[in-house]
Amino acid sequence: MKARPDRLYIDKSDREKYSDIANISSLFEDKSNKEQFLLAMAFGVHNQTRAALKTKDGWFLEKDLKTENEALISAVAVAEASSVDILSDHAQVYEIAEQYAHAGIRILHDKVHSVEFGTFSKQFEKYVVDIYNQASDS
Repeated sequence: MKARPDRLYIDKSDREKYSDIANISSLFEDKSNKEQFLLAMAFGVHNQTRAALKTKDGWFLEKDLKTENEALISAVAVAEASSVDILSDHAQVYEIAEQYAHAGIRILHDKVHSVEFGTFSKQFEKYVVDIYNQASDS
């Protein structure tokens, strides 16, 4: 059994994307690296897209995960693996989350740059409400 990872990673090339989004959009304003990662992961999951990291760069420590963060990451891994057995391999669980975050930050970055400056926050709010309404209707 692999040792439990002590941190979660992003792709080195994504560091610039996280920084860029923080500079031009209020989406990451006052958000920790962990919160940014979880949002990127959620975007990857929502778009059913994940991508392997080419070069790993430590983004935040595993000890900073709260119970609800771990539950979210675990739920993503279980859905991906279609089995709770995956939960015994923390390295694999985190790798799945990292891959979704890697794809998700690229989607977010593209969305931020595809709208007029300053309007992404309003569009993002509408996007989240639409997703919520779709989930409520099902």
